[in-house]
Amino acid sequence: MSGTSADGVDAALVEFKGGKILLQHFISPELPSSLKHQLVQLNQNNALSLEQLAQLSFDLSQQFIQATQQLLAEQNLTPQDICAIGSHGQTIYHAPHIPMTLQIGHPAFIAKTTKIQTVADFRVDDMALSGQGAPFAPAFHQMLFQQKKPCFVVNIGGIANVSYLPSQLKNNPYKEGGGDILQGYDTGPGNALMDEICQKYFNRPFDDGGKLAQQGTLNQALLQQLLAHPYFKLTHPKSTGRETFNLSWLTQQIEQLSDSEALLPIDILCTLTHFSANTIATEIQKIQSQHTAPSHSQIPVWITGGGAFNTLLIQTIQDHLSDCLVQSTQTININPNAIEAMMCAWLAKQRIENKMVPLSHVTGAQRDTVLGGLWHP
Repeated sequence: MSGTSADGVDAALVEFKGGKILLQHFISPELPSSLKHQLVQLNQNNALSLEQLAQLSFDLSQQFIQATQQLLAEQNLTPQDICAIGSHGQTIYHAPHIPMTLQIGHPAFIAKTTKIQTVADFRVDDMALSGQGAPFAPAFHQMLFQQKKPCFVVNIGGIANVSYLPSQLKNNPYKEGGGDILQGYDTGPGNALMDEICQKYFNRPFDDGGKLAQQGTLNQALLQQLLAHPYFKLTHPKSTGRETFNLSWLTQQIEQLSDSEALLPIDILCTLTHFSANTIATEIQKIQSQHTAPSHSQIPVWITGGGAFNTLLIQTIQDHLSDCLVQSTQTININPNAIEAMMCAWLAKQRIENKMVPLSHVTGAQRDTVLGGLWHP
């Protein structure tokens, strides 16, 4: 897959064995700068011609093909060694209000060129049943972590999403009748806005470890302006994307401040770090308020995605959540960058086996369903 940050293709080699989900290899080759630029520009202006749309989809499919071939070569594998490819594609527009979603990087090219059956287009089945079509992560998190006590998993990519995993739900995703249920939804921006500020003002792709933001000062007026976005008042199920939270939106918010001209880029970056941390922590607290917290220990909050490497962001989330222990999944030997690509492999396995993905409680769909289509070599 290529996430909302559009910084590269995440490719994971996954084995399912004895009820375990095993990561065998992971790579993340960068997208060509021109292609990344086009994708990022779509966040500000999503108007493009049909020819441009077709070209982008073809170009992305070639990147997914190259990532697959690199993964196989590095592991000395052939197409015959692989059961299937699960390809999420690149989301360029997500609109639950229509409802419709658009991922590009057509799977037909992937299947035919790699000679490996490919499963893709996962989201639209859920939307056809009145679901949000996102996030998918909670169902996969439940299978991957298989924890014995409640915990949270927060994926901080361009957009952040939270999963609440009740205890011992390995074979029972929901407990009907008022008990704990699997929950999850998008909390709002993760790294996307911070990355855009780094690229615009500091000539850096992202804020490595949060070191730049640490040099800035939190602007409370801007923070409150950003937190006033109506998305944060919505109840779940809910999902969002870069078509909502992007640099154009941020610029508009800054311009509404009385002292906007005096606001330094370093202070904007610091404020955005607090913005992402605040919105993530607030949603965790909302979910916590619905459940009885265990008295004997802090609730684990596992951080995945690129945000797992931002020390300042993790510490700021921790500062908001005194009764939780906020840590990167690195501490339990799960690669934070690989989890979403691993999820694509799991979704492909579910589709090939015609198994429904238990997401209706998460997305608001009328019922669980089999997700995705299958393209033969």
